[in-house]
Amino acid sequence: MLHVEFSKMMPAIMNELDNIEQALQQAVQLHGAGKLQQAERLYREVLSLDPEQPDALHYLGVIAMQAGRFDAAAELITRALQQQPQNHFAMANLGNALLQAGNPAEAIDRYRAALTIEPSMFDARRNLASALMAQNEANEALREIKQAAAMAPRSLEVQVTLGNILQEAGFIDEAIACFSGILKVRSDLAPIHVNLGSSLRQAGRSGEAIATFEKAIALAPDYAEAHLNLGVVYQDLGEKEKAATALRRALSIDSSNAKAWFALANLSKKSLSESDVAAIAVALDSPDLGDDQRTNLEFALGKFHEDSNEHARAMPHYLAGNTLKRASLVYSIDEDRRVFENLKAVFDDAFFERWSGVGSDSSAPIFIVGMPRSGTSLVEQVLASHPQVHGGGELMELLRAVSSRFVLADGVDYSAGIANASAGDFERIAEHYLQAIMGLRGDASHVTDKLPANFLNVGLISIVFPKATVIHCIRDPRDTCFSIFKHLFKARGHNYAYDLEELGTYHNLYADMMAHWCAVAPIDIHELRYEEMVGSQEETTRALLEACNLPWHPACLEFHKTVRPVSTISADQVRRPIYSSSVGLWQQHEDALAPLLRVLKT
Repeated sequence: MLHVEFSKMMPAIMNELDNIEQALQQAVQLHGAGKLQQAERLYREVLSLDPEQPDALHYLGVIAMQAGRFDAAAELITRALQQQPQNHFAMANLGNALLQAGNPAEAIDRYRAALTIEPSMFDARRNLASALMAQNEANEALREIKQAAAMAPRSLEVQVTLGNILQEAGFIDEAIACFSGILKVRSDLAPIHVNLGSSLRQAGRSGEAIATFEKAIALAPDYAEAHLNLGVVYQDLGEKEKAATALRRALSIDSSNAKAWFALANLSKKSLSESDVAAIAVALDSPDLGDDQRTNLEFALGKFHEDSNEHARAMPHYLAGNTLKRASLVYSIDEDRRVFENLKAVFDDAFFERWSGVGSDSSAPIFIVGMPRSGTSLVEQVLASHPQVHGGGELMELLRAVSSRFVLADGVDYSAGIANASAGDFERIAEHYLQAIMGLRGDASHVTDKLPANFLNVGLISIVFPKATVIHCIRDPRDTCFSIFKHLFKARGHNYAYDLEELGTYHNLYADMMAHWCAVAPIDIHELRYEEMVGSQEETTRALLEACNLPWHPACLEFHKTVRPVSTISADQVRRPIYSSSVGLWQQHEDALAPLLRVLKT
């Protein structure tokens, strides 16, 4: 939550005119007391006498921001800064308005300007960290929020933001420690228990997450977010009845809770009733509903109609949800194109020859890569059913290991650093990664890492873990892209997914990248086609186990009986026996998918 500063901003000299000075002083007092309408009237009275009075412009902008009128706020505060360019409070508040308006890049510039004027503004540094996260600059965000935490170690808002950024950046153990530390001081804060529970869930510690959400509920029985999160962790575990109970409890508290509706829609096939759909329609009619809430509700309705085989009714909701989501993102497909090309340029034949023999001899990691919705969760569930394999889920550890050695551009691009890497860099990356997965292995000899986006990192994997297994999941590009388009991703890194042309272009970039790895990377890449898995389960499973140097085990054919947390959007699907009804599903929406099909290479 952004913190608006205004109480400290009274200048030493307000104005020569007594009536302006008095009106401004009174307005600031009313503003500080939360009497916004009266304060606004007086600020406008001041501006009627002096249209460019900087404090009145600034504070009126703050009120506009508090009312959700972020563009107006930015305009007013910009005018104030034209009169007082060194007003660091106004500069920081301009950053706040821009961030709230969905312009994180511009907000970053304003926060940095404010901190140049006054480096001690820890709230501006905290908000700068939030803006950097919005730009996927996790490393910089962490540096800024840690500096803010050092400046204000007792600030609850700073500590909460630190925990949130650690969680979003994938530093889950650190996030758990942060939230736990807050609760040692303030154990009565139900929202922090929820934050801690969310981090525990991400760490695969489902039992502890449940207990933590229950603590939040004990503190605040009508806290809908606690019930929602409890339902989601039960969903991970496949305990559908408990999940439904918790989600419906959240909805009984807040019938417009869009995330609860979305989770309920994705709990299982047709988990929504007709009356639920009517309630969602009522929620969508609310003029106070934000775009994020509308997005969740549109995807929920799309899922309901898809499950009901009402394909013509489903697609308009998918289109509406994707349009809303895309509008909220600052993204260009050209950014991803640059990352892909940079990595291909570094990882060529000469690079692999230069670093041959450098990596770890561990064969423990099994990397499952590909596009989302290409069967990666299914493959992991099959492998995790083997007694020698632990299903690690979508691990961020490889990228974390890389970021410990190199600066990441655009969130994931380490090409500049790795071009000048040393043997020690590769050794440290391997050590970092292996240390992270050791705690997951238990008695298993292998750990799966099912982060689909690791397809970008196959070259690095080839050097660091030449004896690891890489499973490349492939599915008909049209089915893959349609399945992506009809799902709302909760994790970062899927900005390409919400526009059909961008989605098709991204899939082309991915296919080109994998072709590059197959041509130059020295590691064996086992290709597994989704259509073959659902059509010839045993044959494909045997080949999969052989590629992983694992003996045959019949439990892999009954993967749906394996009990383990699955926190991806495929949680329901992997708990069902093999089915082929999703093959060719894109054809039900061929006309609507025309922008995708025009650019997609099949």
